Amino acid sequence: MDAGGPSPKRRRPASPGVEEDGGCADYISALPDAVLGDIISLLPTKEGARTRILASRWRDLWLSAPLNLDCRELTAGRNEVRSDVVSRILSSHRGPGRRLYINTCIHWIPADTVEACLRSAALDNIEELDFINHLLEKPQRALILRFSPTLRVANIGGCNLSDVNFHELHLHFPLLKLLGLVNVMISESSLHSLIAGCPALECLLIDMCSGFRRIQINSPTIRCMAVREYGIPIESLLLEQIVIEKAPCLVRLLFERGSILQVTVLAAPKLETLGFISDKCRSGELSRLMIGSTVIQ
Repeated sequence: MDAGGPSPKRRRPASPGVEEDGGCADYISALPDAVLGDIISLLPTKEGARTRILASRWRDLWLSAPLNLDCRELTAGRNEVRSDVVSRILSSHRGPGRRLYINTCIHWIPADTVEACLRSAALDNIEELDFINHLLEKPQRALILRFSPTLRVANIGGCNLSDVNFHELHLHFPLLKLLGLVNVMISESSLHSLIAGCPALECLLIDMCSGFRRIQINSPTIRCMAVREYGIPIESLLLEQIVIEKAPCLVRLLFERGSILQVTVLAAPKLETLGFISDKCRSGELSRLMIGSTVIQ
């Protein structure tokens, strides 16, 4: 070709992993370690660990990826969690924590294994906590609270938190968006302090909890709220009133009751869904709904 002629077109470089014989490109392995780590952390615990055998490129990724520790997948025999496997994971993992799932109502887990999980540096900066433990001792309750600065999702169940003074602790959950309390005993003042310490809270579930008669909501961010009480009317456990004092973003409020309940909505301009109100009565008085100054009985 003449020197003055048009220059030849440059060939586009081959895609990562494409072989000359037309083999398929391995685009996933070409991703940065940080992205692959996030992908691995979304997998079940066993599947995340198994990625180590895919190729030499993947060998150490799981150990440095955000840890998703789901104890449901680490059982042997009759739903007994293998403490040795849990200990090995916690001791070898170098990455930050992402999620911890423990449910002692379904799986038997030794108390020292539970405490080791809550204390482990491998779970520092954890973002999601699913913790249901009806055998929780007082020292372990304080360990749960150490995750408060980084939690985005928290489901806590089967715990007695009645002797934890959330008001005095000045606990703050700056990133928490979803909070679920299931079969938790907690005082009314502590419940309100806990909710007030969640400035980013969007969804709140209070299911079969006890220790309070009134729930008061004053939150600029909460969007969805659901409350379910005990089906058996035990006098000391009865929830009597829900008050939505100020919730400018609240869209959905669901509640279920077997006896008297008063629901008061003072300021919730975006509220679209509201239900249900029990038609059962006690002492001749039906459940009552108050919206502003309007009473519906």
